[in-house]
Amino acid sequence: MTALKPANYEKIRPLLQGMDFHLIGRSILSEKTPATIFVNNTEQPNALFAQAGHRYILAGDCEIDSFNIGIQKLFTNVIYPREIAAGHEGFALYYDSPAWERRVGAILASKETIHANREYYACKKLKHKWQDHLPEGFQLKTVDADLLATPELVHLDALKEEMTSERPSVEDFLAQSFGVCAIYNNELAGWCLSEYNADGRCEIGIETTSDYRQRGIGTALTLALLEHAFSHGITEVGWHCFKRNEVSAKTALKAGFEKIHDYKSFIVLLKE
Repeated sequence: MTALKPANYEKIRPLLQGMDFHLIGRSILSEKTPATIFVNNTEQPNALFAQAGHRYILAGDCEIDSFNIGIQKLFTNVIYPREIAAGHEGFALYYDSPAWERRVGAILASKETIHANREYYACKKLKHKWQDHLPEGFQLKTVDADLLATPELVHLDALKEEMTSERPSVEDFLAQSFGVCAIYNNELAGWCLSEYNADGRCEIGIETTSDYRQRGIGTALTLALLEHAFSHGITEVGWHCFKRNEVSAKTALKAGFEKIHDYKSFIVLLKE
């Protein structure tokens, strides 16, 4: 295993093509998302293992035993202790081909996993108005520096935490991403944020706080984000969710998304 420097990222573009519905690949290649990448060969890589934030990625040839052993040692000696020390209960592992599924057991050194069914939706055109879905008494506001400078807002720390789940800092989010939030009195009822903005595309991260769910706020937030995205040069917005999360899928469809792809990922559990 050899760490790949950003100057050589273009060499792994072919390896990520099979996961192009995951915009994180393009975001890494454009150096908008910080990542740690290992390859089997820096000159002609045909397998990679990458970590970007809370996501881990396998792509390319799954049959290179020496590379797979290196990944296994990295998980055992570095990644598991680091994730546990950070207080995480698990993390997600994505891969580009079903062939990796027969290798994951050995690579993860017998950690318990959940093999999860997931779905990808996409939207290329605004089909509805957010104003028709926002309940009375709520306001929609842009996620910006002025909003973050309002300390009395309830759930502001949770919003900042979500902003930095994909970006390295709040400041980086404000510079490279965008988002909207719903406010009721002095409480954040939910937010919808762009993720992995790259090549005229972005994905959506959305949350409605527990007291305000099933009121149409998620749909309103999504439509407001789509309105902003399409008016600022974005041509396609993506939405990922677990197949079992019917509420998420219904929100996507209600906002005008279309289902594009079924795929799987592993949830790696860190409990001893």
